[in-house]
Amino acid sequence: MPMNGAGEPRGCPKYLKLAKTFERQLRAGVLRVGDRLPSVRQLRTHHRVSAATAVGCYLWLERQGYVRARPKSGFFVSRTPQAEGPAPEISARARGPIRINMSGLPIEPSAVSDRAGYLDLGPAVVGASLLPMARLNRSIRLALSAFGDNAVKYEDPRGNIRLRRQIAKLVFRQGATCSPDDIIVTSGWTEAFNLSVRAVAKPGDVVAVETPGCYEILKALEAQHMRAVEVPHVRGQGIDLTLLSEAIEKHRVKAVLLSVTCHNPLGEGVSDDRKAEILEFAIRHDLPVIEGDSFGDLVFSGERPKPLKAFDKTGLVLQCSSLAHYVAPGFNLGWSNAGRWQAEVERLKTLSNLASARLPQLAMAEFLESGAYDKHVKQLRVALWQSVESSREEVLRTFPKGTRVSKPHGGFVLWIQLPERYDGVDVYRKAADAGINILPGAVFSPGGDYKSYVRIACGQPFEVMGPAIRKIASLIDA
Repeated sequence: MPMNGAGEPRGCPKYLKLAKTFERQLRAGVLRVGDRLPSVRQLRTHHRVSAATAVGCYLWLERQGYVRARPKSGFFVSRTPQAEGPAPEISARARGPIRINMSGLPIEPSAVSDRAGYLDLGPAVVGASLLPMARLNRSIRLALSAFGDNAVKYEDPRGNIRLRRQIAKLVFRQGATCSPDDIIVTSGWTEAFNLSVRAVAKPGDVVAVETPGCYEILKALEAQHMRAVEVPHVRGQGIDLTLLSEAIEKHRVKAVLLSVTCHNPLGEGVSDDRKAEILEFAIRHDLPVIEGDSFGDLVFSGERPKPLKAFDKTGLVLQCSSLAHYVAPGFNLGWSNAGRWQAEVERLKTLSNLASARLPQLAMAEFLESGAYDKHVKQLRVALWQSVESSREEVLRTFPKGTRVSKPHGGFVLWIQLPERYDGVDVYRKAADAGINILPGAVFSPGGDYKSYVRIACGQPFEVMGPAIRKIASLIDA
């Protein structure tokens, strides 16, 4: 997604662009606490904007706590943005093989997520208010009316051909060569990953994983009775290839599992040159690469990054992706583009659940064909950027001094390192008791590292996120 010169996404609302100019002045010290801001009328005249834009600007600044309105006096600066500080630390050591035991952790990540009344900021799923609910409902009606009884028949195990065509177009736009026959539709990202890892490894085998890494990967490896070698993620470079090479020499590593765009939980990506280097490494070692690529379309800056699959000419990359997290969680649709293991993934799919449900596939195909997906993603990127930026600022302002927070390039999760005296599991439990579900950092490492960390998903508007973050902050020292 292109950004303007000030760092906001193109398509960013005018009121927010204007508000961000004030925020930059606050960060630079041009504006200080107590300073009076121009009146709405002066703002309109000077910046040539509408009254609605001027008022929206001040409302946004007020919601962030930057300004406060005084009756008959105008708007005044009430606080300045927090210094960003250093990024969260990443483990620098490789270790393993580890027999994964997620059930041995002191909590189960989804334990509170389905209780009535809870605000679920644990799973990386966009909240209902940011989803295209009305348009998806229309897609379902159109699918039913167009296909009648055919909409409820068993589907092709590979997935509906209309949907596979649309997914192939998405993959092609990412820079990868792909045909509908290369796509296998799955029941979400988790099934795509499970099928892919089963295609390249078997129970008892060793696979390499990034640390920190997605906890759903670790749960899947535990279910498959596989062992993990934990290899550090290097900021800006992805997985540490030197330590990965050492792990391959010491252990019979069957595959490596990684993400190079909108990494979960760090939210960062790597350069195209580095992606090519990672793939060259995999080719030298004849090492299958299972690539998680669910959030690449949600990058904040520049064009949609190329996935590792775009550099794959040998079929070594098994790309796993999904539209469930930020389009239609209830449809639970994902896909695998498995390269040389395509036939095996297809076979395992038929053994797993025969085929994914047909009606959601028909509805999603219509949604993609209509152009509604592109419109939704364009709007969602801006909304998530606003939520992530504002939530990050609120964490820095309200959490204990010394807290470190990731600065994501895309996606919608924040990786938060608290000072060492705090326990992420304890923070998780306190938040759960208060009706807010987050994730402790320990579930992002096979060895249970990141004990003073938590991850918070920011898939809700800041009007929801702000009070939740302040509530969590109030509980940390309680």
